[in-house]
This record gives sequence, structure tokens and C-alpha cells, in this order.
Amino acid sequence: MSSLSVSSVNQSGFQQLSALTAKRNADQAEQMAQALRKQADAVQAQADQYAAKAQDLDSQASKAKVNSDAAHLRLNLSNAFQEAGTQLTNTIQNAEVRPSTYSQVVTGISTASATDDNKAVGTTIDIVA
Repeated sequence: MSSLSVSSVNQSGFQQLSALTAKRNADQAEQMAQALRKQADAVQAQADQYAAKAQDLDSQASKAKVNSDAAHLRLNLSNAFQEAGTQLTNTIQNAEVRPSTYSQVVTGISTASATDDNKAVGTTIDIVA
């Protein structure tokens, strides 16, 4: 019976050792899983920060595009006004003035001379057309 009891003790010891090893391995695996969860949470937090920063940069880029478009429009308008001013200046400089074309002869207007002291302010002017 002694060999049977030694064998049973050995088997019991081996089972206990196997159980302890399995428990230790399970504990180590749990610790590793917790550490990996912590790392994953940290990486996710960093990814969220980068995503928020990317959205902010995208918003800034959109605003910059709107400002750029508005600046180009103002520049185009400024250039158009400058060109129109240049054309107007050239037209005026190249215009031929003909007094007979632009002046109108008005007859029958009587005005008081500067030396006429007898006229009062507000004297009517007769215009005969």
C-alpha cells in the first residue's frame, strides 16, 4: 500500500502544482491584459486628441479658403476699377473738345453788373427762351 499512497500523493502534488501554475499563468495573463487595456486607452485618448486637432485644422483651412476667395474677389474688383479708371482717363485725354457742340447760346438774359449799386439782392433775372 505504500507504493499506492506514494503514487496518489505524487498525483495529488502534481495536480496541485499544475493548478498553481495555471493560476499563476492566469494571473499573469490578467495583469498583461490590464496593462494592454491601459495602453489601448492611452492610445485611444491620443487618437481622440489628434482627431480633434485635425477637425480644428480643417475648420481653420476652410476659413482661410473663404478669406482667400474674398481677397481674390476684392483684388479682381480693385483691378477692374483701376482698369476702368485708366480707360476713363484715356478717353478724357483723347477726347476732342468742340465748343460749338457742347455750348448752348442763351439769349435774353439780363444780369446786374457788379458796379450797379441800385439793384437789391434778390432781383429777378428775365430769361427769354
